[in-house]
Amino acid sequence: MHNLILAKEAKELLELSKKLGFTKTMFLEKDFVIVKAKSKKELLKEIGRAKGKLTIYKTESEELLRFALEKTKIDLIYGMETINPRDSVHFVRGGLDQITCRIAAEKDKIIAFSFSEILNARNKDKIIARIKLNVKLCKKYKVKMYFSSFAKNENELRSAQDLFAFWKVLGGRNKKELVV
Repeated sequence: MHNLILAKEAKELLELSKKLGFTKTMFLEKDFVIVKAKSKKELLKEIGRAKGKLTIYKTESEELLRFALEKTKIDLIYGMETINPRDSVHFVRGGLDQITCRIAAEKDKIIAFSFSEILNARNKDKIIARIKLNVKLCKKYKVKMYFSSFAKNENELRSAQDLFAFWKVLGGRNKKELVV
């Protein structure tokens, strides 16, 4: 099982990750790049700078999510659950819908879910409900999924077994979804 850590490479984090049962640990800037943008133009410019590495995008809006899925070379997208501040009276607004899921499946994009976002959220119940909905949609439309800690420091790290158990609660199927 792989572990994505949103921090620069540190020997202590690597050793702790191995002790927690991860087979591979990937660090920010060494193994992957996180792209942040508030406009389409800015997004394309940032992607151009991240050559040769795994490109991860934390989406800001539904419009940018769809643009990133359709027209960019982003490998992995996460953070859809935080796009909408409020849910509808009649349904949960998870950020994904059937159209974006079809596009993601067609373009071979990976939808990722972050344990760190759940851990640091004010309304954990809302985030968990939104992730469950998104997992259900991804299964239905056969979109590749990925679940990892996305830890920013050692306090946010959890064991591989704990993450897999939580992934099963969220509706995940197997450990293959936990590998990029």
